[in-house]
Amino acid sequence: RGLKNGTVIWKHAVRIAINPLIVILGSEAIPGIIGGGGLVSVVLNLPTIFPLFIDSLRKLDMYMAGTCIVLITILTLVGNLLADLVLAWVDPRIRLE
Repeated sequence: RGLKNGTVIWKHAVRIAINPLIVILGSEAIPGIIGGGGLVSVVLNLPTIFPLFIDSLRKLDMYMAGTCIVLITILTLVGNLLADLVLAWVDPRIRLE
């Protein structure tokens, strides 16, 4: 009687249990990927923003370093915003006001 086990698990357990995962991905994983990607790209000499940032610091080009910091900050904020929007979409108890 009642709903099937899979339906109960999906509609009740997973939708509530996924909230912390979304928050962690948005607030810790996305900035961590951005920061960790910087270290990897510097070590492997990949053409990304991070070697440009390190070079600008070595050459004391503060305008380029500031631009890199602003760009990284914007990417982090966009990741957090996307995580908040997905969380509001997944959990109906959270409303966008």
